[in-house]
Amino acid sequence: MKITGNIEDILFRQLHNYWGEIDDVAITRNIPLALSAIENNYKELPNRRLWNGEEVIFSPYMSVQWMNFLYRLSHSLYQNGGGTAADQVYYLNKIMHANDWFYAIDLPVHFHCEHPVGSVLGRAVYGDYLFVYQGTTIGGNRSNGELAYPVLGNNVILYANATVLGNTHIGNNVLISAGTYLLNEKIPDNCIVFGQSPNITIKRKSEEEIKEYTQHIWGWSRK
Repeated sequence: MKITGNIEDILFRQLHNYWGEIDDVAITRNIPLALSAIENNYKELPNRRLWNGEEVIFSPYMSVQWMNFLYRLSHSLYQNGGGTAADQVYYLNKIMHANDWFYAIDLPVHFHCEHPVGSVLGRAVYGDYLFVYQGTTIGGNRSNGELAYPVLGNNVILYANATVLGNTHIGNNVLISAGTYLLNEKIPDNCIVFGQSPNITIKRKSEEEIKEYTQHIWGWSRK
């Protein structure tokens, strides 16, 4: 992987700007794990800013990459007993990018975004090849005294200000249109969704049609 800049120096300067005490050892130990996850994330994507045809290009000066890295690092720290360090890296991501990608959630191997300011990715089951835009929200909802969380399939896009809550199950190859609000819905495979629960519109498509929409993101023809 080709890396622009000194990752550790940039990261620790940012962290120490907010907190006096940092577990440098735990964070340093988990940086390679986060970078490995980034490499698996961006490998062989059609975006030449991420993959030049031979190797992943990672730059801390590209905000979308940096926020993904900070999530991966906080998640790795959480999994490996990083304690307060996981909270600090998660909080740094929130401060810098106005997002809320909780370190305890399992975002998929292939996750990408565009202008994701104000996005909240909470507890849910996330399928692979997830893409989100600004203002998107995924999270739980309490109904009849129980808290339920969404389940998302593979190749799902949430356009600007889309919301997915509660016991919502989304199939594979689904485009959730801008401003759509889904609560306790069951969305089938291969479709485009519009509207506000309980008044939603589902336009059925073929798998090939949906993958044409996402070809520029994931480069299906090369997989």
